Amino acid sequence: MADSEARVEKTTPEARFVHWSHTITWFIMLLSGMVLYSPWWHWLTPVFGGAPHADLVHKFFAVIFIAVPLIGLIVKPRSFVDWMKTAVKWGKDEIVFMMKFPLDFIGFKVDMPPQDGINAGQKINSLLFPIVGLGLVLSGIVMWFTWRFPPSWIPIAYIVHDACWIIGTAQVCFHAYLGSLHPGSGESFWAMFGDGKVKASWAKHHHAKWYKRVYGD
Repeated sequence: MADSEARVEKTTPEARFVHWSHTITWFIMLLSGMVLYSPWWHWLTPVFGGAPHADLVHKFFAVIFIAVPLIGLIVKPRSFVDWMKTAVKWGKDEIVFMMKFPLDFIGFKVDMPPQDGINAGQKINSLLFPIVGLGLVLSGIVMWFTWRFPPSWIPIAYIVHDACWIIGTAQVCFHAYLGSLHPGSGESFWAMFGDGKVKASWAKHHHAKWYKRVYGD
């Protein structure tokens, strides 16, 4: 049983790989997509060696963006199922957490209710991002292979794609802040860069339900 000075594994190597591969591909697709999206972003064109190359880079990393979670789903389907089961499990503690979260976000010290392996905010993130990702993938396929779809689908695909990348980018930035710069996030931040381990005392405080279930303390 882990004591307060021990370190416990919070994220698996597979989860960290998927996390960082998606993070890297997201920002590469974002920047290359900006070049294609509007003339306002043409100053980024030299980074990719021209607009045609930006389009090629965008599509190449889109394939990686799709392939990584699909491979993970095939190799470890149970991990995805458990993640989604946790994300959809809501109760009084999650509701209270979200009610208090705005105060915590702006710096007030509040007593948060015990949380699971992912807190209420992370549960929303976990449910929203697959929806945004699926919207990007499906609309992107229509935009890529326009000749295979009815003409009426094309403008709808562009609208969906734009809405999803805007929502997704805001979500990624919000997640990045909460996972790196927000007070108390240091443990989770370095765990994602390192071996996935956090201080047991931190895990008890931030993810009490998960810690008790896994480590029995």
